[in-house]
Amino acid sequence: MSRGWLVLTGATSALGRAVAERWTTAGHGPVLGLSRRPERLPPAVREGLAVDLRRPPEAAERLGAWARAQSDPVAGLVHAAGVVYADRADRTTWDEWEQTFTVNLGAALWLARVLLPHFAPGASVVLVSSCDAWASPRPGPDAAYGASKAGVEALTRHLAVEWGPAGVRVNCVRPGPMPGGMGVADADAWTAATVLRGLVEPAEVADVVLFLLSADSRGMTGQCLAVDRGFGLAYGPAGGGDPAVGYNGTN
Repeated sequence: MSRGWLVLTGATSALGRAVAERWTTAGHGPVLGLSRRPERLPPAVREGLAVDLRRPPEAAERLGAWARAQSDPVAGLVHAAGVVYADRADRTTWDEWEQTFTVNLGAALWLARVLLPHFAPGASVVLVSSCDAWASPRPGPDAAYGASKAGVEALTRHLAVEWGPAGVRVNCVRPGPMPGGMGVADADAWTAATVLRGLVEPAEVADVVLFLLSADSRGMTGQCLAVDRGFGLAYGPAGGGDPAVGYNGTN
């Protein structure tokens, strides 16, 4: 893993906090947290940058100015920020649709590409997807979120192909339902829908994120790793889950 800054969005979430703590504890370098409320960033984040991910061009401009002022390169980017509106497709407003795609997908591209000239050799980008990218809860109350996360996985592959020759790897993780996650109101129901019987702990996802950032995954790019405790592999009474439970966003 290249030493240098880790740029992290969503650092105030449980997953973001776990990623920041693991990165700094391992001694890889400092963490820059991007947030509308930098004062809420966890202690593991050395520096905060006030940005609004609902306006990716402006956020990217601020991030680019920050990167140009640094003497150390950027070793990695983790885009863990996300928004979800639990509305059915026929009730989703244009503002909900636009904001979901802007934060979940648009910001991922704008931030990653502004950092491209500042990445250290062997740098790694990790985007956060969701099981909603390939499955929907019934009756499907989060079409915008699921579609945006499917876009995140497609973007991962495209950036991996474009930036691979420059030595930059791009991968993503696909978390399952986490405690306190978006849409996870009935923990028992979600637990019953997992093969390993339990909600996904943020630390479990963070471990995989750190793996994708590290040299241990140097032969991997364009991949999406599911960390979901086997969610969705089995359904009905025999599998211990209810096919009507479905899945909702977690990041």
